[in-house]
Amino acid sequence: MKQLKTLILTTLLLVFFNPLSAQEEERKELAKLSFLMGNWSGISSSYTPNDTTRVNVRESVNYIMNGAILTLDVVSSNIELHTLITYSKKDTCYYYQPFSKTGGGKYKGKLEDGKFIVYFNPESRLIFEKTPNGEFHEYGESLKDGKWKKYFEDILLPAGVAKANQIKAEKITKEYIDPITALTNVVSVEHENFKTIYIAGQVGTGTTKEEQLETAYKAVEKRLAQAGATFSDLVDMKIYIVDYDPDKDLAMFFRVRKRLYGDMKMPPNVFIGISSLYSREKKIELSGTAVLIK
Repeated sequence: MKQLKTLILTTLLLVFFNPLSAQEEERKELAKLSFLMGNWSGISSSYTPNDTTRVNVRESVNYIMNGAILTLDVVSSNIELHTLITYSKKDTCYYYQPFSKTGGGKYKGKLEDGKFIVYFNPESRLIFEKTPNGEFHEYGESLKDGKWKKYFEDILLPAGVAKANQIKAEKITKEYIDPITALTNVVSVEHENFKTIYIAGQVGTGTTKEEQLETAYKAVEKRLAQAGATFSDLVDMKIYIVDYDPDKDLAMFFRVRKRLYGDMKMPPNVFIGISSLYSREKKIELSGTAVLIK
């Protein structure tokens, strides 16, 4: 807290003792970021190679000191961040100064093609923009193998609109993917910003349970891809095993899972021992449910 007070005081002193002509020019430059202003709420998504984590987030962006400073406050279950944004005529750039419980920093920013871009270093940047739909879009990118890749993303609406959308009943849309005579392999249900994907029982090939489990997992991945999802989007999975033997089959399951998915976070699993499937040759069947935020 002491560091934050010092940071704010230093910034205010710089603004106060700046020549009036410079202050006016800096206010004009800072006014170009007015598209960020408002109280926003929505979903923040964090991306890793094996997982996507989503939490609710609120952001508040306001001018203070008669437009000489722009403040940005972020609150979620993962972070509380207070940021000061200023413009320096001398350095001809914006300064983005975040402060959290773990410390603070000062980074240069620029306005380019309607986007406010902050560079933490040559290989990491933060981008703010307002979408044509009026959404507040903030995302972080890192440079890997010559390409910028997102590591987090916030898609927010004005707080009042977001709240209204939460309580507004909207039409549920269903899509039946790859239907056959007796069933549909995938049903995708969309409501508001969410898509829920239901995967029918998938079987594998091979002569052993291990071979069938591995190929059944691949079949589930294929069905998820048909609905625009990945294995990491699964929130539930049921595993049906003919003549289930806890002493052998459980170890086999962990072995296959480790081989295919490494340390990826797995969805809740239910093992169900059964007497038979639709074919005597089939020993394993998998079904699951996935959830996406559109």
